Amino acid sequence: MILDTCLESNVEGEIDEQSQIIGRVQIGEGSKVVNCTIRGPVTIGKNCHLENCFIGPYSSVADRVTLIEADLEHSVILEGAKVEGIHQRIVDSVIGQRAHLEAASRRPKALRFMIGDDCKIELS
Repeated sequence: MILDTCLESNVEGEIDEQSQIIGRVQIGEGSKVVNCTIRGPVTIGKNCHLENCFIGPYSSVADRVTLIEADLEHSVILEGAKVEGIHQRIVDSVIGQRAHLEAASRRPKALRFMIGDDCKIELS
């Protein structure tokens, strides 16, 4: 509801030419977006690095998050989390502070998470 009613577009971070921003999106100072599609409403915090990602509507990404080769929507990624190489879309999920998700050799068909702070998860 907050993203629907209170979010205004404001891009303070760096966005490359290959990236596409659609709708109401906030991107914090010091964040870098490389080859991504971001479809709002979405808020991305400060000092984040997003590369080769799709960030779908109703997602909130906190400060100092790294997302590389990851797609998500309707999800919350908390401060300092890192998600790399997850090629299925992450939906309806909460990923805790400083959690680290990375792909393993075998992948499940659907992903839904509620992952606590300071976790490291390897999907197999």
